[in-house]
Amino acid sequence: MGGWESVVEATVDAVHVDLANKEVRIVVTCAWESKDRMQIVATGVDDFVVNEMRLSNIVDRVNRFDAMENADEGAKVARRLYFLMRGTEPSLSDLEWPALLEKLARIKDGALSLLEIEPVYGATVLVLAEDIRLESML
Repeated sequence: MGGWESVVEATVDAVHVDLANKEVRIVVTCAWESKDRMQIVATGVDDFVVNEMRLSNIVDRVNRFDAMENADEGAKVARRLYFLMRGTEPSLSDLEWPALLEKLARIKDGALSLLEIEPVYGATVLVLAEDIRLESML
């Protein structure tokens, strides 16, 4: 395993926010790969939230949304993005909010990416940024 799939069942160990540089680093310890430590690096961060952070945080899956073509995926992205922006689940009419539509257009155009870390236990993480990558920590 070498890519995003290596984050499945990893633990979220630290979250570092650099407001001045609009950067977020999320340190994880992989359950595979000999317990390698990796970091998710988001630059050009537009918005970010960590919900329900605990001492132990275990990743169930990582969803990454870039330029979208699938309408079903677009609906899921809209709901997750609204939650990121407003902190609540959207009603049907909320999905027509102009600020939301502008961010969705930027995701569709590839100017922004949305990353969602869904937990088995602990923190849900949502990051909206220009660039999101996974790096090994040596």
